[in-house]
Amino acid sequence: MKARTLPFLFIALISNHFSCGQLAANIPVNENNQLLGLGTRYMLNSDILDEERPVIISLPQGYEETKAHYSVLYLLDGLANIKHTIATAELLAETGLISPLIIVGIESLDRAKDFTPSRAGENTYGAAGGAGIPQSGGAPLFLKFLEDELIPFVEEKYRTHPFRILEGHSFGGLFATFALMENPDLFDAFIIQAPALWWNNEEMILRAERFFKSEGTLHKTIYFGIGGDDGWGMKQELKRFTEVVKVTPPGALRWKFEEVGDEDHNQSRLLLNYNGLRFIFSDLKKANLSLEDFTKEKFIEQEQDLLNRYGELTRRPAMEYIKLYSRLHEAGRIAEAIVVLKRATEAYPTYVGLLTSLAQLYEKSGQIDLAISTFEKATEISKKYKMGYEESYAKAIERLRTKADQ
Repeated sequence: MKARTLPFLFIALISNHFSCGQLAANIPVNENNQLLGLGTRYMLNSDILDEERPVIISLPQGYEETKAHYSVLYLLDGLANIKHTIATAELLAETGLISPLIIVGIESLDRAKDFTPSRAGENTYGAAGGAGIPQSGGAPLFLKFLEDELIPFVEEKYRTHPFRILEGHSFGGLFATFALMENPDLFDAFIIQAPALWWNNEEMILRAERFFKSEGTLHKTIYFGIGGDDGWGMKQELKRFTEVVKVTPPGALRWKFEEVGDEDHNQSRLLLNYNGLRFIFSDLKKANLSLEDFTKEKFIEQEQDLLNRYGELTRRPAMEYIKLYSRLHEAGRIAEAIVVLKRATEAYPTYVGLLTSLAQLYEKSGQIDLAISTFEKATEISKKYKMGYEESYAKAIERLRTKADQ
């Protein structure tokens, strides 16, 4: 069978696309020239917890320049996990694999109290001397703090989209599991990493058997993950929990369980955060339109559905638009290819390769004025980011103006 070759225009577009994929937003510095960027630390005076609780709130790049609303990731053990989570979320959002996120890192003051759903008695695994963990069992109160104090604080202060994610590791994963079953409506998605499901004789697994049977539909997305070298108290228990989900999955539930690499309990956090976010937003990489089914109306409807689900600045990976545009262009469906490229240039306004191809399609369809204005926009971006395409664009604009005068 003859191998299919990519059209030259497609290859050129990919090249231009990746040439501007590393444009970075500035990170502010303080008076001592130290880079900022983690976010703002607040001390919340909690009546429910009867304490001051520190939280770190990190805003996505460009927040101050827009009026958009953003999905929110609530991150347990926030101080321990905020650095790698921000970096991962920014990279994934930059490449269109997730929607931009507001990240709320909740600092831990007493994990054994806040994250445990019940009191642990004598001979509890991890208790010094087998005397139990006297402060345990505070998860119901901590969940009430999230619902009644922290989430309202965040949503009043910032432009938030209703989509909320809860992420937790180890005891934090235990709490996230508890929150899912205790108050299913509070969060839309969960990243549950190596949860301590050994707690109190695996009581969360027993509860899961009742919970998942009773839920007819559950419009949630849940990622369960654990390191391949994790051990007793974690791996087998998580497998038993996910077996319950597998046997009695509620309708509308999207979920995934996986072991990653040879990481142990603590080493796995970065990979699990990355994989979890990608799974939650995996629908961004699935354009559910074949060439045969494609219409401008269906494409616009699907794009709007994503914006409604996750926020106004949600976008697919640039390559998804490029592949769809290329197939339409190759099939001679120029008007529809223009619709895809217009959406792509809105989603990736600094990608001059997309603007170049859009200008060329405008010319091909006889829309010379739009071709000129699009090349002018590409010229401004090239000049701003020192890409070096200005001379080429100037020649294209001059040629088009001559063509328009004929």
